[in-house]
Amino acid sequence: MDNEPKRYVYNKQAGALQEAAAPPPNVAALRMRMSSAAQSVLPSQSLADDAPAAEPLHQRLTDARLVRPARPADDGRDHTRPTRRPGMFSYTIEDGEHVLMIHKDGTMEELVGPRRVSTFGRTFRRMDHFVAHPGEFLVVRYRDGRQEHLVGPAHVWLDPRKHLSVTREEGLQLAAKEAVVIYARTDSGEVTRRVLQGPAVFVAQPGEWLHTFSWHGSTGAGYRKVPNALVFQKLWLMPDQMYHDVEDVRTADDAVITVRLMIFFELVDIELMLATTHDPIGDFVNAATSDVVDFLGRNDLASFKLHTDQLGDLATYRQLTARAAQCGYRIGKVVYRGFDAPPSLQQMLDQAIESRTRLQLERATQQQAQELEDFKLERQLVRGERQRADGAAEQAHALALQKSRRAAELEADGARSDFQRTQRRLDQERALADERARHDEENRHLANLHKLGVDLTALLTQHRADQVIELRGDGDGAHVHLDAPRREPR
Repeated sequence: MDNEPKRYVYNKQAGALQEAAAPPPNVAALRMRMSSAAQSVLPSQSLADDAPAAEPLHQRLTDARLVRPARPADDGRDHTRPTRRPGMFSYTIEDGEHVLMIHKDGTMEELVGPRRVSTFGRTFRRMDHFVAHPGEFLVVRYRDGRQEHLVGPAHVWLDPRKHLSVTREEGLQLAAKEAVVIYARTDSGEVTRRVLQGPAVFVAQPGEWLHTFSWHGSTGAGYRKVPNALVFQKLWLMPDQMYHDVEDVRTADDAVITVRLMIFFELVDIELMLATTHDPIGDFVNAATSDVVDFLGRNDLASFKLHTDQLGDLATYRQLTARAAQCGYRIGKVVYRGFDAPPSLQQMLDQAIESRTRLQLERATQQQAQELEDFKLERQLVRGERQRADGAAEQAHALALQKSRRAAELEADGARSDFQRTQRRLDQERALADERARHDEENRHLANLHKLGVDLTALLTQHRADQVIELRGDGDGAHVHLDAPRREPR
């Protein structure tokens, strides 16, 4: 029973590539050394026979200490032993213990402790106790060919009268975005298929088994994909990625190069994948290789280097995206990681790159010098334009100030002239008013004198006339001719 093969020990590795950069050489060599030692050396053996002759003794001893002895298989048996030994005349069954009591006629009776029975004419066989905890299950095989799986927590006392064997197995834990494909055989002999997605714990029932996938994958030495390198039972439903190197591809001018890609993909339809392919990674590798070969066949090396940006566009990978859609996958993107060339071609490319870089640096230096001169000239022109604009602005401001000053002076002169005119007019009006008042006063005075009989003519001409001409006559007309005295011009 202990040597019975484990039928329900599942591959817990998920089918995810998750490829990254290769580990350092010393770490990879150490892992390979540990793996080979664990597979070929028993704990009691030494590693001296398998170690290389040139390897020092202390190094071999160090590798030997890294190998841990294998633990014995745990089949779920309860290793608790009774503390009391059977007596000569009686047999004590402790609490929680099951024992088969065999009579002389061969009949068996199951006894459950605590109990004490006589040993006369009887033999006793302790029953094995098998326990399954949460996340585990017991595989119970009966003598009549039946099989039963008890999901933990559960326990069974092995009864040889009806049980053939009892073993404990672990359930397959499924995290989120993980799934398994389960096949089951019905009583009629028909095989059905179903998909279980996580988070869950898968416990196989009698007649059920898991689909085992065997895909292309990397073996650890580079990113080359080889068949059947990735063997697993849990499907990975999260976005995944893988490195792929398309080796020895010829361009249109017969240059042989290796194109390095990184492909991002995601499984979206499990049923479609199961119905259309048995190795989607191999399909992706072949489709991507075909797309790259087609792309390089239409470009020479120089044109290829000018159009490498197209290798990051999904439109370039028509066969890859079409095949992925047929297999139930979705291609997220393809990243171009560069290319490698043979040593001779790489040397020529390096020399061409060096020459081109030197010329570009010289051109950049001259261009920067010319740009500096252009910048200086441009700044001088801008500075002159700004100076002219500032001078024109200052001149315009001075003219505006002068114009404002002249307008203010004119306004002040006009106001002064208006004031003077107004003042003269007022003075003349005042003088006329005074003269009119004086004349009115004289007129009133003369009128009063005339009323008093005063000869106004004599009065007015008294002591005032320079020349008095008196005309007297008898009433007839008289003619008078006067010569005015000539006045000297002033």
